[in-house]
Amino acid sequence: MFVLTKEEKRVICFVMLAILVGLAVKEYRRNHPVSTNTQPGLKQSLRKQMEAKPWQNSTPALSAASP
Repeated sequence: MFVLTKEEKRVICFVMLAILVGLAVKEYRRNHPVSTNTQPGLKQSLRKQMEAKPWQNSTPALSAASP
């Protein structure tokens, strides 16, 4: 049998808890799909912002004849 220190037990518990939370989130997302019509995601909102504002070069152009 293994004899573990208090810190090792804590690390093992943390890893197991992280795995369980990850599995719970995965199952929740699988059973509750996001409807894109009612709640746009981050990518969609960023895409809309990009379409609304064309890219502008904010850096000044460097002169060809610099001393």
